[in-house]
Amino acid sequence: MLLPILITLFSQFQGLNGQAVNDVDANGITLLEKIEEMERQILNPFTLVSVVTPCGVNFNDNQNRGQQTSAEWVRIIFHDSITANIAGPGLGGLDASIGFESDRPENVGIFVNVTLGQFSQFSSVFLSMSDLIGVGLSDSLASCDPTARRIPLRVGRIDATGPGPAGVPGPTDNIEFATAAFAKAGFSQSEMIQAVACGHSLGGVHHTNFPDIVEDPKDASNTDGRAPFDSTPAIFDNTGVNEYLTGTGLKGGPLVVGPEATRSDLRIFASDDNATISAMSSPQSFEDTCFTIFEKMINTVPSAVKLSDPIVPRPWILRESHLDLNSAGAVTFSGTIIGHSSASLPDTASYSYGTSGGNTAPKTSQAGVAYPIVANTPIGFGTITDYNFADTLNNPDVTSINVQSSYSAPINQKIFILVSQGFHNQIRDSNNAITVNQQYVVRAAILISLAPAGTVLSAKLWHTAAQAGSIVPKILSTTVSMTLKTTLGSYAIYQAVVTVGDGVSALPGGTMTFQVTSGATLASAKVDPGNWPACTNDVLTSC
Repeated sequence: MLLPILITLFSQFQGLNGQAVNDVDANGITLLEKIEEMERQILNPFTLVSVVTPCGVNFNDNQNRGQQTSAEWVRIIFHDSITANIAGPGLGGLDASIGFESDRPENVGIFVNVTLGQFSQFSSVFLSMSDLIGVGLSDSLASCDPTARRIPLRVGRIDATGPGPAGVPGPTDNIEFATAAFAKAGFSQSEMIQAVACGHSLGGVHHTNFPDIVEDPKDASNTDGRAPFDSTPAIFDNTGVNEYLTGTGLKGGPLVVGPEATRSDLRIFASDDNATISAMSSPQSFEDTCFTIFEKMINTVPSAVKLSDPIVPRPWILRESHLDLNSAGAVTFSGTIIGHSSASLPDTASYSYGTSGGNTAPKTSQAGVAYPIVANTPIGFGTITDYNFADTLNNPDVTSINVQSSYSAPINQKIFILVSQGFHNQIRDSNNAITVNQQYVVRAAILISLAPAGTVLSAKLWHTAAQAGSIVPKILSTTVSMTLKTTLGSYAIYQAVVTVGDGVSALPGGTMTFQVTSGATLASAKVDPGNWPACTNDVLTSC
């Protein structure tokens, strides 16, 4: 229930187009939290964008296969969304069901499991795999597009729990089959042409997957035998469209000039006498058309899914923040502020604390640290700078932090997780080969006045778990009771040991998230234990 907390969050976030940001999903996560997590994801140079930058990188290619990560991330959007049935039960679309479909002939190759394996490292309770697939497309195009343009992203997609229908059009399918498949998913004939032309601006066709289309080049630097779609396979541009229209360069690529039975691109492009593809010949028309069609593809979702409004990262937000207690029992609050701008950012960030009587005097952060404008910098948001801060909160009435007079986040001093007292311990198999269990010591502080004798706190951990039939992990939660450990200052300290894993299988990647509650009305902020130190004691609780 946690109604007071949700009302507070809503009042501090009501400026985002009036969305019902206090809507809660099946995991207890609000739309507000998902939006903020998306902002942090795309403003972080060490998340998905680093995997696909620069555009031509073959991130997992240590065998000279000629794979191109950006092209695979574009391809997976098409294969996951095009089997939607919007006129029938409103099922399918971008729902990550493709994770269960990697062995289908229409999904030939390693791209499904490689791509979803990359995305899975960023799985969390806040963003579904299908939301992350959308991030992947946006990051790919921004990395490959000379203008660094970004597709607007939304959140709220729900992952499928099993395979969807088959029916991805392939190279040997006739134009009637392709047209019907696109129509079933809600795309017109011209949109079909646009989607194929845009999707085939990057990458190419591989001999190992389609030996009937591409001959083996017997090239040690291209062992999978990739034949690119156009002369600029690592630039998202209109080159392929114009090479097709003029019969120059690669003339549209292997699905235009290859064996007649596999000329699916030719059949699709020519299905309206080249009218649609001719309208895409200029750089601006190509880009505008492609971003429109790609946005439609990532927003094709099951009818039960309610997506957020398009997300534009705010100029200032918190990357991370947490409450803690020092050795004297005083409350501390620290974290990192993110600022981004195409103009110059200040040397320090200004912030204040909100109380029932108004805001405290302004404070200034530590000197900002800008991410360098190099290959691994998030693209499309100008200069991005982190500002660290750390304060002792001597006023128990502090309830919020206000940054640069434009962003506000709640602070709950009544109950919070003690990150300085959190630890983890990995349990490996008998061969010391894989981690089969992950143990955490979680400790939390609650005001003594709110914890009379007999009070029991609960620690909830959202975590990833293996999912049968798919490389995509599922999100589960484990809740344990916490017991009183000691007191410090005005606070009672509770602790619990939480273990996840089956003791046999390797734990999947992804982000864990803790929250501590007392009853139905008191809940701590959610905390990522990813940076907690390892416990070196044999007895975990003695750490």
